[in-house]
Amino acid sequence: MAIKLVILGLLMEGDKHPYEIQQVMHERNMEQYIKMAKGSLYYAVEQLLNKKLIKVKQVVTDQTRPDKTIYSITPAGKEAFQQLLKKQLQAESTHYHPMYTALAFIHLGDASLISEALSERISHTKMQLEMLERVYKQFGVHAPKGSQAIMENAHELCQVELKWLQGLQKDAEEGLFTQGEK
Repeated sequence: MAIKLVILGLLMEGDKHPYEIQQVMHERNMEQYIKMAKGSLYYAVEQLLNKKLIKVKQVVTDQTRPDKTIYSITPAGKEAFQQLLKKQLQAESTHYHPMYTALAFIHLGDASLISEALSERISHTKMQLEMLERVYKQFGVHAPKGSQAIMENAHELCQVELKWLQGLQKDAEEGLFTQGEK
């Protein structure tokens, strides 16, 4: 559903070739928050075309390159976009943090390895936080309000993650995870 929303949304902004869609997604760092399998973009474009939600606007022919098909959104596509937007705004999901599995068994781990892993994770999270701050300063002020909201949320989540990791590190240093283990 998300990739179709992205394609329709980008075509709402203007006609594009699938490669252009991919480039805009990359420029906007969408791979950070949209799961997309390789090749799924072209497959989704084909599905949208078959459902008449998009149409071929133009085929650009160049003797030195393959033909380039430019797509535009149809009136039915605009309606579908609105419905997909609504569904996506209402979608719920369960958050599975990659560390949860490890935390379930942390009491069995080696204290020094746990501390080392948490220190590395904290360093990485601090770098992420700095990167998010740089990106927001550079692009955030000029970005559409929705994109600003994404950046603000990512920044706040990263701050919460850092605080949580620092608390875990403190507990690890105090031996609370391996307390009572032999």
